[in-house]
Amino acid sequence: MGYMPVIGLEIHAELMTRTKVFCSCETGFGSERNSHVCPVCLGMPGALPVLNQKAVELAVSAGLLLGCEITRTTRWDRKNYFYPDLTKAYQISQLYAPLCLGGGLEINGRFIRLNRIHLEEDAGKLVHERNVSILDYNRAGVPLIEIVTEPDIRSSDEAVEFVERIRRNLVYGDICDGKMEQGSLRVDANISVMPEGSDVYGTRSEIKNINSFRFIKRAIEFEIERQIGVLENKGRVIQETRRYDEASGETFSMRSKEDAHDYRYFPDPDILPLFISDEDIAAIREKLPEPPHIRFLRYTDSYGLSAKDAETILSERFTADFFDAAVKNGADPKAASNAVRGELLRCVRESGGNEIPIGAEDFTKALVLAAKNAITQEGLKTALSYMFFNRADLDTAVKVNNLLVSEDAGLIGTVISEVLAASPDIVSKYKDGNQRVFSYLFGQCVKRLKGKALPATIDAELKKGLSEL
Repeated sequence: MGYMPVIGLEIHAELMTRTKVFCSCETGFGSERNSHVCPVCLGMPGALPVLNQKAVELAVSAGLLLGCEITRTTRWDRKNYFYPDLTKAYQISQLYAPLCLGGGLEINGRFIRLNRIHLEEDAGKLVHERNVSILDYNRAGVPLIEIVTEPDIRSSDEAVEFVERIRRNLVYGDICDGKMEQGSLRVDANISVMPEGSDVYGTRSEIKNINSFRFIKRAIEFEIERQIGVLENKGRVIQETRRYDEASGETFSMRSKEDAHDYRYFPDPDILPLFISDEDIAAIREKLPEPPHIRFLRYTDSYGLSAKDAETILSERFTADFFDAAVKNGADPKAASNAVRGELLRCVRESGGNEIPIGAEDFTKALVLAAKNAITQEGLKTALSYMFFNRADLDTAVKVNNLLVSEDAGLIGTVISEVLAASPDIVSKYKDGNQRVFSYLFGQCVKRLKGKALPATIDAELKKGLSEL
């Protein structure tokens, strides 16, 4: 019997506010443990929460970018459960009147629906060290949105692409930094399987706190196979919460799965309902950047980039912003795309950073020099790399690396003679009809000339030199 996976996601995204959602403690990551806490986020008796307006604006921004309907009157609920990382024994969240409803994204021709986006406070963090667990409450009270999908996803690949697209929208909107390795974006996956052709969902398991795209894929695939194995052996899938173990690549049971009534939700008596006007929504919408899917259409339709090239540039906002600045400055879109996707992304990976420290004007001038054959393509790469790592301008990069093409016939002839003299066996093979070795000789000439001659000139002069032997 064949089975169809049914997957729903809960994506938790910490919002980029300076302070927490119900108090004035800072939200910075990586600080000394328990250094950003106060009576409010520690749940001390008598401490009262005050709502962070910026957190509401960012949550609404997320809803607008993802096509949601914004709730005009929303309220706050207490989600009650006991766990060491929750100092109050309840979490301030939204169940009955979430901030955003509906919306979704199209993935490969299929529309994945959202059920809701609600705003809540994050819990603290348990740090496990040797034989002890340490509680760090710096994260307690950090504003968090939970993006909940309908059970529309049908594969691990589709789930990963959906989370990637959600992350991209949040990063472009300056809503969440998207740093999964730091826990600012985490995913819970609800997974079940049902017989192909059936419309009755199976019993689901929830896998908690997955923090990388690779692990999302692996955890879902393992859980699908696990549940199919249970059913094939005439067993019964239990509704439960599970965790994914990165080392083994398997999921393990944590506890039986809770439903909403298990949390005894009730309205929070300390926080008034929130009223959002049409004017409020219009003001937030006005501040939103151009969303990634609109940029994609501009890149492919107006600039003629391939879908793959456009996706690469859009993969991070800083690369897309740099590309747009260059095109606005007059750079040829395709030449700019090639340089950004090639040498500049290589430099970014090597540096381990998340910026391109080159001015759009200098970048455009470098592309023009290459287009006019004033520098070679190798020279262009050298210039970009030098500017990137040395924070230098174009003139300095060209001068220091002596990149301007001189087309000195004497120099070219001398280098070709040296290469041929140093490679008698290769030359002999070429003379015997082995044309493939030409590329080796050509590469040696290019390497020695260091961008002082155009490839077409080197090609012609090298063939001439070989013919005269």
